Amino acid sequence: MSNPNEAPLPQQPGAQPPQPGNVPPAGYQPPQGYQPPPSYQTPPSYQAPPAYQQPAPGYQQPGQPVYGAPAGPNAAPPAGLGYAAPARNTFGLHFNNVAQRFRDTTGVPQQLAISYWLWVAAAALGVVASFINIFTLRDVFGGMMVGAGIVGLIFSLVFAALYVFIAIRLKEGSRWARLVLTILGAFAVISLLLQVVTLNLNFIGSAVAVAAAVLMWLPESRKHFV
Repeated sequence: MSNPNEAPLPQQPGAQPPQPGNVPPAGYQPPQGYQPPPSYQTPPSYQAPPAYQQPAPGYQQPGQPVYGAPAGPNAAPPAGLGYAAPARNTFGLHFNNVAQRFRDTTGVPQQLAISYWLWVAAAALGVVASFINIFTLRDVFGGMMVGAGIVGLIFSLVFAALYVFIAIRLKEGSRWARLVLTILGAFAVISLLLQVVTLNLNFIGSAVAVAAAVLMWLPESRKHFV
């Protein structure tokens, strides 16, 4: 056993001093030539990183889809139109430039432009047929059926306006408009067959609608919906 009164052994030259946290014995002397390590100092060029900040509202990481934006095929309107059209997959009912949207076919393929005007013509022919029908009912059934003819004319005006609006969205590249007009074109085929058999003059409007439906599915027209 060691005697606590004994003097500590002298430190050998080159020996390491005790590590921090270890208490040296009483009377300890560091070796000759020993220099304590300098305290750590920050390099002159060091700059602390800026504090983290929350991204601004609406910030979106590059390459990430925007929340609420429609996914799937391209929703932007076709390039080359003569006016700013609504996105393809929206309903697009606004009246800011309705006159230009009706008449302007700039940037629309020729076959699709013909299809558009045929749909407009089919709507107009429906209104004309309903107007003539008022006088036909009066001559056949008398004045009591004029009211029914007027009601039919009002409905034909509403449907004609809807036809024209969907046709406008068609030439603006809307896929849903082409689908709706395709269904209407299928009904026009059935109506055309019945009207030809019964010699109904409305077969002209049905024939125009069928031709319009065919034109909007031709290869040149399909490029407008990609």
